Amino acid sequence: MPLIKTLKSVLKRKKNKFKGTIGTSNTEIERIGCDNLLENFISKNEIKCYEYSDFKGIRSIGRGNVVRAKLEGEFLALKSLNNDYVTISKVIGELELLCKIDHENILKFYGFSRVEGDVPQISQGNKYILVLEYSDSGPLSNYLKKHFDELNWNDKYRLAFQLASAVLYLHDNNIIHQNLYVDNILVHQKVIKLASFGLPTVTSKESSNSFLFDIIPYIDPKSFNTVDYELDNRSDVYSVGVLLWQISSGCQPFLRTGRYNVNLASAILSGQRENIIDGTPLEYSKLYTECWKFEPIERPSMQKVGSTLETLLNQPEILVNNEEIKDNATEWVKNILKNNEVMFIPFDDLKNSKLLSGGAFGSIMKAFWSKSNNFVVYKRLINTAKYNALDVFIHELKIHLHLTHFSDRIIKCLGISQDDLTKEYLLVMQYANEGDLQNYLTNRNLSWDVKKKLAYQIADGLNYLHNENVLHKDLHSKNVVIHEGNAKIIDFGISKIQDQISGAHTRYRGIIAYIEPKRLLSPDFPYTKSSDVYSFGVLMWEISSGCPPFKDRCCTGGDMALAVNIIGGLREEVVTGTPKEYEDLYIKCWDQEPEQRPITKDILDELTKMNVKINEVINHDKSNVDSEDDLFIPT
Repeated sequence: MPLIKTLKSVLKRKKNKFKGTIGTSNTEIERIGCDNLLENFISKNEIKCYEYSDFKGIRSIGRGNVVRAKLEGEFLALKSLNNDYVTISKVIGELELLCKIDHENILKFYGFSRVEGDVPQISQGNKYILVLEYSDSGPLSNYLKKHFDELNWNDKYRLAFQLASAVLYLHDNNIIHQNLYVDNILVHQKVIKLASFGLPTVTSKESSNSFLFDIIPYIDPKSFNTVDYELDNRSDVYSVGVLLWQISSGCQPFLRTGRYNVNLASAILSGQRENIIDGTPLEYSKLYTECWKFEPIERPSMQKVGSTLETLLNQPEILVNNEEIKDNATEWVKNILKNNEVMFIPFDDLKNSKLLSGGAFGSIMKAFWSKSNNFVVYKRLINTAKYNALDVFIHELKIHLHLTHFSDRIIKCLGISQDDLTKEYLLVMQYANEGDLQNYLTNRNLSWDVKKKLAYQIADGLNYLHNENVLHKDLHSKNVVIHEGNAKIIDFGISKIQDQISGAHTRYRGIIAYIEPKRLLSPDFPYTKSSDVYSFGVLMWEISSGCPPFKDRCCTGGDMALAVNIIGGLREEVVTGTPKEYEDLYIKCWDQEPEQRPITKDILDELTKMNVKINEVINHDKSNVDSEDDLFIPT
């Protein structure tokens, strides 16, 4: 069944759940029937009834048919009900559940009130009013928007745990919420209050339709392609996963996509999920990504969600002093300079600086180093809310210092400098005169001898890194540069020395086509040397074709659709004229299974057998760089 038809069915079922909140013309018989239903319910359950005249200071709080009132010094929420049979029947069903539950993170139901005639702030014709616990911060979305910058991770864990506790309590009492989305999660005095068990606040057809699309990111996608799919406990778990992401980010899910519509539902059905926010603790991101898995059986139980969050919440709070970190990092730089572990290059010695590239992470500048009479490039990193530039600078410098034996296949770090004005540290590196590999391939018609030579040189550089126990983790044609016809690997911004795991530098990054399928399927899949080999296989194909991978492929859904196809086995087609042994090698490198891929030493052996002119490969001219040619290096 087409998705649009299935989605309409899903939303229709949601809409039917709320039927009765849209104004209708009720007959006198229906009004009498409603009165009898409610009066019987109130009497049978001994529900408290409040005199409406006792409420003081009644005013709207911008939430549909909900107003705030004061009674005996305490604020309460009053929700008016349309006086039609369907609404009243559904309300009674929900209240029968509310009367049986009592949990600090579930909004309390106190009783009823009645109004006669037209009353300000109450919709005309609404006779009955629910008296509920009041939440001073309103929906969770409003709370996060206003207070997100004040929240540390313990605060976020606390909100997430309270939400999970409320849902778990419902599940333990055989109740499925089925309508978990951000506006049904209220906050009072920094405490979560789960609300709206089928009691929506929409008051018109237009707002009803808008509401139904607003909840698409939170709906179990399994229901999108099965018309009669019954939402269950695991459907609530899916919704909780999205809400946990929202707590971590402070943002509405998929806000960047624009309107919530069938296109978004299609993308979610195809596997699209929100990106993990930089700096999110691994245990937390792992939890919510498990919650929003497509197959319900693969999602954790609500009990598992609650216990995991409780463990995180009970961990000792780590208070991070950014100034202290900065001081320690600065001291580390001073020590390596003092011990002559790296050369310090005075900023005044870097002449005629010229911007080569820039972006969100920082900029790459070309300059003339007067002391060496050569051109160099230096990298300047930008501090952001997501990472500390000095931390990233030190991380990359440590990688270069770890590479104790200089290799011609790696762009060498020449030293560090410091901007006299801003006091920012700069990483000074070798300059390459023929740009990055992607542009180099695009602008030249290379012979197969040259193509094999480039492949060999990149493999040689990668083998050197792996022998030094360094993973590159971002190998693609923009991170290989060409100097006088020879390939060199650059950018260790997210490399890591194995066994020295740093959360700030193991984030999911890179270009989709070069990322191994197991990592596309799960960002938590361990990155190993075979992951770099997969990327190298894609580079071999790119060298053979002269084009970036999947450049001409039209994929509906963009990167996400391409990722799904790659996971399913999609690879680029062999270019006509490719030597069979070359083709066989890159196909081995991009094998779906990591253990089936060759190691870099074996790759070098295979390339050597392909009649690579070794003397041409290793014979480098050390002459000065042409001052008119520029290098474009991405940050």
